[in-house]
This record gives sequence, structure tokens and C-alpha cells, in this order.
Amino acid sequence: MEEYEVYEPNKPKGFFLDPRTKILFMIFITTIMSVGYKDILVSLISAIVAIALLLSNKQVKIAFIYGGLFTLAIMAHFTKDMYTLPTLINTISVLLNALILRLFPIFMLGYYVVMSTKTSEFIAAMVKWKIPNAFIIPTAVAFRFIPTLKEEHNSIKTAMKMRGISFKNKKAWKNPSLYLEYVTIPLIVSIAKIGDELSAAAISRGLGALKKRTTVVKVKFTIYDLLILLFSIAFTGLFFYRRG
Repeated sequence: MEEYEVYEPNKPKGFFLDPRTKILFMIFITTIMSVGYKDILVSLISAIVAIALLLSNKQVKIAFIYGGLFTLAIMAHFTKDMYTLPTLINTISVLLNALILRLFPIFMLGYYVVMSTKTSEFIAAMVKWKIPNAFIIPTAVAFRFIPTLKEEHNSIKTAMKMRGISFKNKKAWKNPSLYLEYVTIPLIVSIAKIGDELSAAAISRGLGALKKRTTVVKVKFTIYDLLILLFSIAFTGLFFYRRG
């Protein structure tokens, strides 16, 4: 009788965090930013860490966009007393600046958590935490839904470019609502289809089974998780020191 090797998932290479560490670290940063958002140093350190995590996951474009906007917000914050703007423009500038400084580190970290965590890893981590299936299943579907929706949006844009429909086209600028319609309607149809497909995939993988589900994915804490823990402790100490 022919024997087959037992399947073993590929071991992650390079910088890799346990899904539980990612979730706890995001909660930690969200809490710190909610309390100490007025401290520029706290916002800056949070943003640098979030950008570093994005780069570790090879999300260079997103890190560049978020990092660039955050840098502009930091520059605007330190140079706000050097010039005078009209009242309306100044109000909008202050609101946008505060929004970026307070929320962008959280957005960057949230994007990293979603895009760097596979559904199987997330489910395995939640099972180890003994989280109920009523929470695991919808969240796992949401984790897979966001990247799938992004892929579908890119496919729609590619199909539009093949037909000469693009923002670079002068016709799109003359009638932007038509361009929005070309994107929105196919995307809405795709969203309904993606939701049904992901729900069927979750059921076929036994996520709704009454018996305990096994997994081949191994999640465990590593030296990188320890580094995040040490950073969190040091960051907490710095936070309370600056508030003291």
C-alpha cells in the first residue's frame, strides 16, 4: 500500500507575529491613541511602528501613502504658527490634521492586521482562546471579504481601462458621476456574490460543525511576539512618564 507524507503548512519566513499578538497590540495602540492623542511624540512613535509593520508585510505602497500623509500632518502641526490662513480653510486644515494624527496610526495598524493575517491563522488563534463560533465565523468571513473585495475592485478598474474608461480620460472628468456608476454597480453585484461564496466556503470547511474542529495551522508565540510585548511595556512607561 502506497504511503503519503503528512501535509505540513509552510513555515512563515522573516518577521511574523501571532494573530493574537496582532489583535492585542492593535487594542493597545487604539487605547493609547484614544487617551494620549494630543501627545505628538506618542502619535509619531505609533505611526512609525505601524509603518514598519506594513513594510515587513511588503505593503510598500500603502505605507508610503499613509506615511506621506502623516508626515504632512506633522509638518503642518509644527508650522501652523508661521502663517495665517482664511478662517474656513484654517478650520478644515485643523480638523484634517487632528484626524490624521489621531486615527492614521490606528488605520495603518488595522490594515496590517487584516492583510497579514490568513483566515486559517485567525481561526486557529481564536479557537485557542476558546472564542465562541458565533464570533469566529462572521469575523473570519470579514477577514477574507476585504482582500477579495479589493481584488474585485482592481478587476473592475482593469476592465474599464480596456474600454477606455479611466480618470485619465477627459470624458471621465466631464461626467464623473458616470464613472462612479461604472464602478459602483458592478461592485455592488460583486459584493452580493462574494458574500454568498464566502459563506458557502465557510460551511464547506466545517466552521459551523457541532464537533470540535481541527486545523493544520500552528500558531504560537515567537521571539517577535516577545519584542512586541517589550515594546508595549516600554511605550506604556513612556506614555505615563509624559503624562506625569
